[in-house]
Amino acid sequence: MTKEVLVTVSGRQFDVADEPIELVTSGTYYLKNGKHYVLYEECPDDTGEIIKNRVKFHDGHFEMVKNGAVSSALRFVEDERTSSLYQTGAGAVTMEVDTRNVVMTESVELLQVKVSYALHINGQFISECEVDFKVQAR
Repeated sequence: MTKEVLVTVSGRQFDVADEPIELVTSGTYYLKNGKHYVLYEECPDDTGEIIKNRVKFHDGHFEMVKNGAVSSALRFVEDERTSSLYQTGAGAVTMEVDTRNVVMTESVELLQVKVSYALHINGQFISECEVDFKVQAR
């Protein structure tokens, strides 16, 4: 895999939204101690505020850390429930993810991680969700 990559993040909340939300952007990839790391930025609305993302994944683990207009550290560990604080401009909420599975496929030109999980916010079940994270050589 090259250092400069194309990152595609597609997420879906079943029973909440019919269409997945997708982000396609450039990023930086590196491999350290058997763990994959991807760094990329996003600007989700017209405020111009940038969110810096760091994604780390390996063997049934997927972690996404966001810093900026939104701050969070979501950890997905297969067959485990994890909790984190999700900071937004409107305040903080507690997010829990009950990870069903983390499936990674790897080739020379493509890394792909699919995560299935149940989302809970402030102790209340919201929906079943999926994240499809792809990293392609540029």
